[in-house]
Amino acid sequence: MEYKNKRILIIGISLFLLLVFYLFKNLSTSLRILSFIFGLIIFYLTDHMFEIDFKLRHYYYIIIILAFGFLFSPLYFLSSVYDKILHLIMPILGCLLIFHIVDKKKLSMQWKLLITFMFIISFLAFQEIGEYLVDILWDLKLQGVYIRDIRGIEKLNLVMTQIDDTMIDLILGIIGALSFIAGKSISYFYKKKRN
Repeated sequence: MEYKNKRILIIGISLFLLLVFYLFKNLSTSLRILSFIFGLIIFYLTDHMFEIDFKLRHYYYIIIILAFGFLFSPLYFLSSVYDKILHLIMPILGCLLIFHIVDKKKLSMQWKLLITFMFIISFLAFQEIGEYLVDILWDLKLQGVYIRDIRGIEKLNLVMTQIDDTMIDLILGIIGALSFIAGKSISYFYKKKRN
């Protein structure tokens, strides 16, 4: 896909979100929208500067990742399983992006899968470390599972402790990445056997 079409996609989504940003002048909404747009721009610049040549489907994957991670972040406080579902599914989407990059190298399939898996696991670990540091510095309640209390908007009930949340997030992330590895391995050996 040409970079011109990718730019049009990013600019179109960004303008739409800036319109939403203008209509709903609220700090939380503003930060979520700006984070989404910033993430899209970084993804595009990475694609363009390193000549990765991501396909349109990869842009859809990153839009899904950013939308569910940033735009729909209030759902973290409404559902105790929202975060867990993301930690299972997002590594699969991340693996699709990383594997596209690694697949261009002249490596055996085992190395491509290992590099993809290790990159995703490293990213998960850094994400959890980042959540820990942000909670220490600004107490944003990123670690642990909190549900909004029906009695008020600001009241949060701790449903799962920080350490349990972190460990379950890492376990689900590993399961998600292993699911991708298993699916890609089965697909690879099936194609190899047919040829």
